[in-house]
Amino acid sequence: MKRLSLIDPRGKDRLLLRNPTGYKGGFWQTYYVDEMFCMAESTENDSFSVVSKATGKGMLEVSLSHSPLLDGVPAIRTDIQVWSHNKPIMLFRHKTTNVAEQTINNMKLYEFIDFDVGGPASYKDDKGVYNPDTGIMLVYDGNPLLVALASSPEPDRWEISPPTKLQISEDSPDLRKNLELGPMDVATGLQWNLGKLDPGESRFVDIVLASAISLEEVKALIPDGWELFKKKIR
Repeated sequence: MKRLSLIDPRGKDRLLLRNPTGYKGGFWQTYYVDEMFCMAESTENDSFSVVSKATGKGMLEVSLSHSPLLDGVPAIRTDIQVWSHNKPIMLFRHKTTNVAEQTINNMKLYEFIDFDVGGPASYKDDKGVYNPDTGIMLVYDGNPLLVALASSPEPDRWEISPPTKLQISEDSPDLRKNLELGPMDVATGLQWNLGKLDPGESRFVDIVLASAISLEEVKALIPDGWELFKKKIR
């Protein structure tokens, strides 16, 4: 996903998110196989291949395989389901499966999003806040528009940083767990430590993204999103 917008009550198109910078956005993964560090970046094409793709009413389903050695032999498969229809709610499910013959260790899933709340005219005064008690990430600015992210399981780590500073590597694979930043141009990151995956084993991460014009409303949409998960995502 490159862009998401919402039509406000006045009929104005309000930008909610876009991928941070040109090289990072969406989901990333890091893991070890045969003691080799592997990084899967959803924005690059060399090591990813599309296994299948399907669309339905408000639904997109994509299966991707990642070949860390660029030899066409996949180590992991990622099945992604995205749903949004006539509601300011978007649902994501990430299913990560070990399709290699070896055990995968220290699997980590990341979700990076740059919420340019208010669009190009006001994205430089965004503020990000993470509440470790509720597991909810909020992004907002001076406009009456807020965006919230929640997940199951809750993230193990998180970060709010300028888009160009939100980076991971083998030497620094963990997000910083800072609780707020802004007002400025900020991007958000969530991290789930999925651990060891034996051959054929899978892990799931579910995400609810909601937007509203008040804090009370956006918080109320999160449980609505989890109820929709039961009906829409299988």
